[in-house]
Amino acid sequence: MAGKIPIPEEMRWKIAAKIASMLPVTYGMVFRDIIGAEYDRLEQQVWVALAHEAKVVAWTFSLPVGTARELSSTLDILNTVFFGPEIKSEQVSFESDHAVLLVRKCPLMLREQELHASSGDVFNRCLAFSIAAIEELNPEYTLRFVRGMCHGDRNCEMKIITKKAAEEAEKKK
Repeated sequence: MAGKIPIPEEMRWKIAAKIASMLPVTYGMVFRDIIGAEYDRLEQQVWVALAHEAKVVAWTFSLPVGTARELSSTLDILNTVFFGPEIKSEQVSFESDHAVLLVRKCPLMLREQELHASSGDVFNRCLAFSIAAIEELNPEYTLRFVRGMCHGDRNCEMKIITKKAAEEAEKKK
């Protein structure tokens, strides 16, 4: 073993999170053209697998998942644990069967900008992870994106609703 690491723990956490948030962007930059049309479908499966791990983490640490408000809080925590301290979000709205989580700063989007990657690829990753995570945490709920920073909005707005409410909203359309 190398002995004591001369980098403070907080800095190690920030560095590890930054490197982790670079990985999906750099993989996309390197492999998207080579793999072609299948890349997005394959990558989404990776993010769905991460969502399963989110369920394991939530269960391990007894994070609440019974209501939309609890799911919003738990997703907020999991986003920070999985994507690092650069993510900045807040819970802004709660009702009996839905909650809204706003993301104001996203490390995946920041890496995309820093690496001059094609914009918008973050949305597919986030969509796959966020929906799958909510549905893994509580199968009675799902998530819908109302706004997305990677689509030019000021922040991301994710609405956590019951699957029943989502089905009813789809029927009205």
